[in-house]
Amino acid sequence: MARWLSHRARAALKWQVVCAAVFGCVAMLPPSARALIRGEAVTLEYQVKNSDVILRGTCEDSVTTWSNGHFVTTYKIAVKKYLKTPGKMSLETHPVLAVSQLGGRVERPLPLAESYPMMAALYPGEEVVLFLQSPAQVPAVMRARYERYVSEGRLTPSPLMANYRLTTLNISKLTVVTDPQTGAELVTRVNFGRFGVSPSADAVKRYVDAYESQQPFVEVQRGSQRVRIPVQIGRPVPQAGSDLPSMEERIRRMRSYTSTWEDFQRQTEAILRGESKTSESSVVGGVRSSQPFRMIQPGKEQ
Repeated sequence: MARWLSHRARAALKWQVVCAAVFGCVAMLPPSARALIRGEAVTLEYQVKNSDVILRGTCEDSVTTWSNGHFVTTYKIAVKKYLKTPGKMSLETHPVLAVSQLGGRVERPLPLAESYPMMAALYPGEEVVLFLQSPAQVPAVMRARYERYVSEGRLTPSPLMANYRLTTLNISKLTVVTDPQTGAELVTRVNFGRFGVSPSADAVKRYVDAYESQQPFVEVQRGSQRVRIPVQIGRPVPQAGSDLPSMEERIRRMRSYTSTWEDFQRQTEAILRGESKTSESSVVGGVRSSQPFRMIQPGKEQ
């Protein structure tokens, strides 16, 4: 065990040195996630325009592995519907997608966890809507250096460089829940940050279960304490056509997003068609896909 821990410490130090020297402090973030560091406006429009793939699916499994001194968690997503895809990607060609992020938790050989600000938390069985960027978005210079380091044996192949990643971290992960009063499907962002809690997959599951069973509170872990937080999923905000909200309001709505599934599809379609009458197109930043995308119209099965 001591030998394993010593190896872990050396590997972690090696990876930190490599990242600092080669990739920089934000190297392992998806390109558009760096917008958060730059302070850019992350709205629904931003996410739609800067994502290569938008999908609805179910998290079937998650696996956390040790990769170059860090934990990396990879989720297996069984896709139910694509709303945006690059090229000819479809349910027939990609019924399952692998999505990876830095951080995670293992129980053996002993319980260990590694977390980062704005990590997403997904649990097996959770139905989600994800905004994703392709591994092809990794800058060419960074990929060339990474591949050279792998060929030299200084790094091992990382899932982060091979799989899709969330466009803007946990803001790009939405959960599909059923309104217990109306039976409507809602797309919502389960946001524990406002309670000072780092979400775990178990906490998100208990929160969703509590909402759908109309329980007013759920207990989650915060540090060494268990705290009770209210189960509050906002009511869907109607889209007002020409009466569009301000930029500040759209940013706020994205961080506590709730919409019906049907309205989410309509909003996404409008943005992709360029019919959303906003001024955001002049301020949207980040990396855009160089691949042509294919829009999937709501209501049409794949």
